[in-house]
Amino acid sequence: MSATGTQRALFAYDGRLARALLAVFQFFAVSALFLLTALPALVLDQASGSVSHVAIWLGVLAALPIGPGAYAALSGMRGFIAERGYPGSPLRRFGKAFAEGTVRLRWLWAGGAGIGLLLAYNAALYGGGDGAFLAVSAVGALVAVAAIAVCCIALQGASGRPLEVLTLALHAATARPLAPAAWLAVLVTALAATQLPIFGTNLALFLPAASAWAILTANRLVGFDRKTADLIG
Repeated sequence: MSATGTQRALFAYDGRLARALLAVFQFFAVSALFLLTALPALVLDQASGSVSHVAIWLGVLAALPIGPGAYAALSGMRGFIAERGYPGSPLRRFGKAFAEGTVRLRWLWAGGAGIGLLLAYNAALYGGGDGAFLAVSAVGALVAVAAIAVCCIALQGASGRPLEVLTLALHAATARPLAPAAWLAVLVTALAATQLPIFGTNLALFLPAASAWAILTANRLVGFDRKTADLIG
């Protein structure tokens, strides 16, 4: 290919550079939209100066949009992977997925809020001890794994009663244990990256989408998607 042909392929409206820029925008848009769903919890966390019953309840309520936001982020990056590039209309797609996840998995968010409330009270009452911290962290990790598993199989078309969907999700996760291990590794890495000096805040603008992409990629590589498809089918 000539130099002119190479330049045209690189700078064409559907060339490699354009696709790369659109991919970067997709990651930024999905991440920014997810961070908006987490904004109430972040603001309340910064504004709360003391631990009280009101602060705990408000904190759990403020965190409720994070669940549907995570579902929408996974949905947005699933479209990115399936369409091999920028799928377009990130705001409309995210909003639609957020509404769908809110209604479709409302039982999951309600259950997660209940467990979160118990964890918050345990942390407030016994958070000073190492044993309590480890217990709260372990339960929180299990809740995160269950939530991600349910979101992933829901995006693959799983439906039914809440207990049936949860059982299916946990079955798929235990059958492919590398998947939940990868999810936790992604979450821990993302949280650690946000703590980096100078770069942490900038990385946060891309990390939610990057984490969703990594989770979905891990699902495909370790066979979680294939196992889920077999269970659904």
